[in-house]
This record gives sequence, structure tokens and C-alpha cells, in this order.
Amino acid sequence: MRKRKTFGTKLWLWFVLFAAAIFAVLWLLQTVFLQSFYNGMAIRSVEKTAKELAAHAADADFYSQIDAAAAANSLLVFVTDAQGNILYTADEYKRLYGDTEPTEHRNGNPYFSEDTVMSWEKGALRNLPYSYETLIAKLKEAGTSSTGFLTADNAAYVTGSILPDGNILSVSMPLGTVRGTVKILRLQLVWVSVLSLGLGFILAWAISKRFEKPVAKITASARQIAAGNYTPELPKGFCAELDELSDTLGQTARSLERAQNAQRTFLANVSHDLRTPLTMIKGYAEMVKDISWSDAEKRENDLAVIMREADRLTALVNEILEFSALQADGSEKEYGIIDLSRAVREVVGQFAPFCEQNGFGIETEITDGLMVAADEAQIKRVIYNFIDNAVNHMDDSKMIKVSLTARESVARLAVTDRGPGIADEELPYIWDRYYTARSRKNKAVVSGLGLSIAKEILTAHKANYGVDTKNGCTFWFELQTRSTIAA
Repeated sequence: MRKRKTFGTKLWLWFVLFAAAIFAVLWLLQTVFLQSFYNGMAIRSVEKTAKELAAHAADADFYSQIDAAAAANSLLVFVTDAQGNILYTADEYKRLYGDTEPTEHRNGNPYFSEDTVMSWEKGALRNLPYSYETLIAKLKEAGTSSTGFLTADNAAYVTGSILPDGNILSVSMPLGTVRGTVKILRLQLVWVSVLSLGLGFILAWAISKRFEKPVAKITASARQIAAGNYTPELPKGFCAELDELSDTLGQTARSLERAQNAQRTFLANVSHDLRTPLTMIKGYAEMVKDISWSDAEKRENDLAVIMREADRLTALVNEILEFSALQADGSEKEYGIIDLSRAVREVVGQFAPFCEQNGFGIETEITDGLMVAADEAQIKRVIYNFIDNAVNHMDDSKMIKVSLTARESVARLAVTDRGPGIADEELPYIWDRYYTARSRKNKAVVSGLGLSIAKEILTAHKANYGVDTKNGCTFWFELQTRSTIAA
């Protein structure tokens, strides 16, 4: 049994409703409103023909035009004088009788004398219709040269005009001829509707099932992804939109897999990183308590270790909090103008004690006076993270290079190490949070958040950034330069 809210059921219902609406409109147009449409078209046709005939009343072939118009449009046409004597008449059947067959048709018509002979030869085979008197009255009442009206029983439309020579032109058309057609159409529509609706139901069901199948497969694949299977079979080939949905779902699955793997790695790393300093803090605290409390020098050394490990824990927690804050703050900001050249020198200066203590050097190439729109503290953090990352990957020469150059209206900061570089398979993930490259030389504890924090900051600044892996690694970013601020 079909569920009421499934994709296939709704598609089937909409298709059926569409077919029903089409047939409802067809029924209305072909039965209820057919007579009205016919009447409107017939009236416009009669009035147009009457005007054209009246405009050619002075032509030598005027009566021939009347015959042609009557035969072509199923009209009854009379031309009379002002006293109502028939001068000429024609209808759609006139040509069936020929032009010379004499037939008398008086029937007590008040407009004819006893000796009047009516024949096609004279163009008069009919008596005047009863609507003729109404036409004359309306012409006099209107005070115009033409008028038109429906007969009392709505069976015909009559229009007439006074010709330039004073004669009267009367043109009429019956309107009831469509009623028989309506009966035939109604009978046909009954059969057509039954057959078409039946076929429509079957087609709608088949189409809905055809559409429902790939959607059901995609739904099943989504459930597999939710259950942890990130490589489900995704259907493709039915239509471009569902193919695009399958591709998007596949990309989502791969992203979820990477995120889960990164989360697991992070939890493992953080667990290890936290366990080590916590163990050392606890162990040295116990040593201070039980062993070295009375030995001032030993106590100071143990307490220094405890403080160092506590600082490591604090730095790790701060990086995690900083990264979370950067991700949560997605608002647009307006930055002030800062001296990027000075900011780079200050960050490089922060590494001077570390360089001296660990025996490595920083080569600098800094262009003076480069001004950019930025948050100075955040940009300094990016520069610090780039240099710190280079320190962890430098080779045995223990040298890294920091350069700040200007090119056209762009300031480019680049930090280069001369280490082994980054493997191609690692490049797509180096900006991911918690990721640490396997080529890292310095085995000090790192969180894997440094480059992720840099990425968030540079993205907020709408800066271009990237990494080049020729001759080591060069991490860089570019900002638009601004005018120099007066000192």
C-alpha cells in the first residue's frame, strides 16, 4: 500500500489532478461555453460581412457579392426599398435551385401585391422574415444608418443598414445550429474522457514509480552514510538533478569521513598531549612533596618543570578556544590600516631568543612602508603560525626565510623552510584542523590548529593564500596595499 506522503504518491496525485483539470476545462469549453463562443464569433462575422456589403452597394456586381457572401457564411440577405418591397434576396441554398426556376411565394405577406412573382430570376424567392419589422423599428429608433440585435428567441442575429440610395440591407444568421454539434461533442467527450483518464491514471502510476525508484535508492544511501558507511552505492543516470544530488551526497560522505578521521586523530593526539604533561605535573608535584621539598635547588627545578607543562596545557587549550571563536564569528568586519612591514619585524623579533637558544636563524627580506587594511593582532598570529610551522619542518641547515615584498598593489608575505616539503597526498589536508604533516622535523607537541587558525583569519580578511612545495615549503598570503599613513 502506498504511503500518502511519498514522492511517488505526490507525483501521481499531481499528475492525476492535472489531467482532471485539463478535461474539466475541455468539457466547459466544448459544451457549456461552446454556444457562447459560437454566438460571439457568428455575430462578429455577420457584422463584418454586412459592413463590407454596404460599402460596395454602388458596385455593378453588388448582387453577385451578396450571393457569394450568403453562400460562404450561411447568411440570409435581403435588399428592400423604403416601403419594404424586396429588390433582391439570397441565402446559402440559392445556388442549388438555379437562377431561372420561377416559384411564387406570397403567403399573405403584406409587402407584396397579388401580382408579384417571386423567382430566383428576380432574386426574390423568400418572404421577408418577421424580424424585418423589428429591424426597421430599431433603425428609426436609433437614428443611425446601421443597427444589430438578437431575435426574441435568441435563435438568430440580425443586422441591417440604410444604403446610400435609401434602400435597406438586412443580413441575418441562425445561431441554433451549434446545438446538435454540442450533443455530438458531449457524447464523444464522455468516451474520450473515460479512456484518457484511465490511460492517464496508468501513465501517472508508471511515471511516479519510475521517479520514486532512484529517490528511494538515494534515501537508502543517505541512511548508510548516517550509519557510518561513507562509500555507499549512489544511483546515477536517471536525470541531471538526481545525478547532481548523488554527487553532492558523495562529496558529503567523503567530507564526513575526513572529519571523522580528523576528529579521531585529534582526540588521540589531544589525549596523548594532555596525558603527558598531566602525568609529569602530577609526578613532579609528588616529588616536590615527598622528596625535594627540603632541597631548595631540586625543588625549584621540579617546580619549573611543573610550570612548563602547565604552560603547554594552557597553550593547547587556548588554541582550541581561539579556533572555535574564529569559526563562530562569521560577521563582516571593517579593518583599520596597519603597517604590515613593522608587524612582520615584530613577530620575527619574538623568535630571536628561541633562535639563539636552539641554534637556528631567520633570514629576512622586508620591504618598508607597506600598509594594509587588517586586524593587526590576527595578522601577527598568522605570521607567527607560518614561522612556527617552518621551524617544525626546516632541514639540518636550521635556516628559514621570511620575505615581505610589494607587487603592483599587493603585499606578499612568504615564509620558506628548506625542509623535505609536503607529500602531494597531504596537500589537500594541511589547512584542516588537527592535521599535522608526517614530515615534521620538530617533534614538540603541537595541536595541529596553527594553519587552521591562519586559514580562518585570512579567509575573514579576504586574502589570497596558499603553499608552494618547490625547494622546501613556502606558505604565503597576499593583501591589497593601501596609502601610507602620515607619521
